[in-house]
Amino acid sequence: MTTQTTRDEWRAHWKVVFGTFLAMGLGYGGFSFTQSQFVQPLQDAFGWSRGQIAFAFHLSFFTSFIAPLFGRLIDRVGVRPVLTTCLALVALSYVLIANTGGNYTLFLIAFVILVAAGLGTTGIAFTRAVASRFSKSRGTALAISRIGYSLAGAFMPILVFRVIADHGWQAGFYLLAAAAALVALPISWLFVSDERQAVELNAKGQPTALLDWRLWLKLLSNPKILLVCLAAAFTYGPVIGILSQLQPMLTGKGLEPGLAAEFAALLAVSVVAGTLTTGILVDRIWAPAVGCAFTLLPVLGIALLLPSEPTVWMAGIGLVLIGLAQGAEIDVIAFIIARYFGLKSFAAIYGLSVLFIAVATSVAGIAFGFAYDTFGGYNEALIGAGVMFALASGAYLLLGRYPEDPGLDRTVKD
Repeated sequence: MTTQTTRDEWRAHWKVVFGTFLAMGLGYGGFSFTQSQFVQPLQDAFGWSRGQIAFAFHLSFFTSFIAPLFGRLIDRVGVRPVLTTCLALVALSYVLIANTGGNYTLFLIAFVILVAAGLGTTGIAFTRAVASRFSKSRGTALAISRIGYSLAGAFMPILVFRVIADHGWQAGFYLLAAAAALVALPISWLFVSDERQAVELNAKGQPTALLDWRLWLKLLSNPKILLVCLAAAFTYGPVIGILSQLQPMLTGKGLEPGLAAEFAALLAVSVVAGTLTTGILVDRIWAPAVGCAFTLLPVLGIALLLPSEPTVWMAGIGLVLIGLAQGAEIDVIAFIIARYFGLKSFAAIYGLSVLFIAVATSVAGIAFGFAYDTFGGYNEALIGAGVMFALASGAYLLLGRYPEDPGLDRTVKD
């Protein structure tokens, strides 16, 4: 890698990093940081259990099976049309949720729309755009582009907490709708697009179908693709499970509500540190080793959160260690997919990882909600999360050396 080559790459493509930096945290992906702020207000307003609320928040379990199709669609038509359409639908979904009037069935339907459209506003789209534009400094570019996501996670929980406290839970969803429609959507339209790759052709020389079962079977039969998907799922799943109940979990362990909201911001700041550090490291060090090391940190973090009344320092350090792992996950996974399999079907493989992530986050999020209903606390769910982090670290190490000639053409067609 030469300095001149890297400089030229940034000069040509800085806009996509800038657009992703601003927009990524304001679509559906940013909801993971703020969802715990709605748990207690919804329970107070309608008497729903925390398990019922967690079930609604994690309906991605049922919609996740279309994530690979979103990836294939993005590989086929490009990032911008899919991303901007889905951001508009996400904003509309937040408005629908705010107007369900306590009808739990309508609440669930509105969330189905949200998570289905939201898949097109996640890393499937944004990382595809960045990874396609950068090669010499791909890890750094992915890291910098994702900092905005982490910063949104730092200030949005506090902002949503204040808005809900002053104006009610509906106002919190209106705020999220405005962020998606008035900020993320126009910025994505102006700045976020990918470099087009040649479309995969079948034996007749025609583009392969989105539902081509042979392609999906080939992808799923590749053990390294499965390892990447499992590493992503076992990292992101427990993080989202913790985030989904973070506010009531921390207040239940003796922290003041305002401090608990600020700790959500602290976790997001640690995500920034994890993002930057891993982005720089994977350009220089074997990426699976980086992923393994950062995924082991939350095991210690969870141990610090297990006491019934942890000190402020224990809770803070524990959340920082968890945030570092979340910061590492998207960068490491996106880098590994591009480095091991190439870019032609990048979003399709990333979509498969999102499918695995969505199942894991749904199971973890629902488990955290029902753990409270069953045990009166969250420690059992925290222990399960620690096991998932340990499994993720092992999955990274099984990937083996980088291929000399990465590219999915060989993986799919041989």
